[in-house]
Amino acid sequence: MLAGTEYLAARDLRSFAEANGWRYDAESAPPAMGESLWEQVSSGIVRDRISGDAWEAGLITGGNRTASNVEQRGRITITKTVSVDTPQRSIDVGYLAVRLPRRLPHMVLDARSNDTGPFSSLISRPQADQHLSLEGDFDTHFRLYAPIGYETDALYVFTPDLMALLIDETGDLDVEIRDDRLIVYKPGGFDLADTATWTRFDQIQQTLAAKTWDRVTLYTDDRVAPELRLEEASADGQRLRSRMPKSLWIFIAIPVSVLAIIATIGGIVLSQVLR
Repeated sequence: MLAGTEYLAARDLRSFAEANGWRYDAESAPPAMGESLWEQVSSGIVRDRISGDAWEAGLITGGNRTASNVEQRGRITITKTVSVDTPQRSIDVGYLAVRLPRRLPHMVLDARSNDTGPFSSLISRPQADQHLSLEGDFDTHFRLYAPIGYETDALYVFTPDLMALLIDETGDLDVEIRDDRLIVYKPGGFDLADTATWTRFDQIQQTLAAKTWDRVTLYTDDRVAPELRLEEASADGQRLRSRMPKSLWIFIAIPVSVLAIIATIGGIVLSQVLR
């Protein structure tokens, strides 16, 4: 049961977090650093980060920046740095990230309900050849993307009971399995000062995240060395290939359209001169 809900009315998230035994950070590095789908989100800053036991939530805001993430793998420390230099709009994305028992292939569920017409809500949509169709009416709710060659692995993870939970609990949210995290995110962000948001986060953790944890505990990737199969995914499965961001297409399309108009006008003028 939530404690300190009176602090939410005053938007005192620090006191709210402390009342529940959680940690509050006004600013923090984003989760799930990488070099593909989340890169243009991960280059921003997390604001109002609240974290508990194996989970965190907050608002990622920003755009073209450089950020670093440090990982400890045994005795090896790995620092990942991402620098994004594309004509990308400013981003606000709310997220809830829950730890999983092992690293998995990269998979993304693009919710259809939060798309704008033909445009996906994803900052950078995976390439179309990675789309995988599932049974029943699941495809009317989500587009599932999995690395090429990992179709069977995706079917192992997304069983009918897990698909039903995804529809019921996160049908209006995009969902991503990345490394050892299950991430649900919402364009524009969650209202962290709303008790309903925290009730929903708890529900997602108790149902969807718990079922995903149970499902992936015994998953193994036969493409990696036997001693790493319960910990790692192969390099081919670690990241989806993403399409060019739609904002970059717009950036390219505008000058191309202008040139086409100029060429058309020039052709008309030339034809008149040569008459």
